[in-house]
Amino acid sequence: MLLGVILLFSLLLHIVIPTILSPLFFLGILSIYILGNQYKTVFIWIIIIVSILQLSSLTPLWKLSLYYILWSLFMYISSISLDKGWPVQSIMATLSLVVVTLIFNGFNVDYISVAIYTIINGIAIAIVLYTAEKLKVYEQFV
Repeated sequence: MLLGVILLFSLLLHIVIPTILSPLFFLGILSIYILGNQYKTVFIWIIIIVSILQLSSLTPLWKLSLYYILWSLFMYISSISLDKGWPVQSIMATLSLVVVTLIFNGFNVDYISVAIYTIINGIAIAIVLYTAEKLKVYEQFV
């Protein structure tokens, strides 16, 4: 329940401050659910995230959906094929974010903005995953 509240709060923070400087903490929470094998919960949260972001932006629904589904798919693949420790998974989440961002925005983008966006969100995801491992959140799902 607390993870859901944090996810909603971070999603609203992203809507209120829609810059590349506001971290996407809700991706860290989604990573926790993916690493905890809570795939039904991830699917429900993706629907909620996409719905809320669709109401607050002009980005098409299909693009938002595909963006977060692809990111979640990359995280799922890394969670079953690599170590589930927070350092490895935060690096994979960050790399997945870069790949998905470049796929959807094309390679003709401002690379400085993409780098800032990646660094800030990579740090945010690492903080969330580190905290989840220290608080043993993954064990609560079992």
